[in-house]
Amino acid sequence: MCLAELEVDNRICEYRKELGLSQHKLAKAVGLKRRSIMAYENKTISPTVETAYKICKVLGRDITEVFIFGDDGKNDRETGCCAWQRE
Repeated sequence: MCLAELEVDNRICEYRKELGLSQHKLAKAVGLKRRSIMAYENKTISPTVETAYKICKVLGRDITEVFIFGDDGKNDRETGCCAWQRE
């Protein structure tokens, strides 16, 4: 498997909302713009490892809880912000 095939999903939105944080507040705590958090939640882009670590630290979660790695580009769950909560 090459790295270009690695699919990275995340639960940023779910954990952010559990803490009552807005995208803006999370972004400010991590040192980013709100649009970056929005792009990560929508899976438009993936954060760097350093940024992922900072996000996890603010969310109080382990990186393996927030970021889900797969290699086939498919996921059994819906895509989109907070889709995990709709199950």
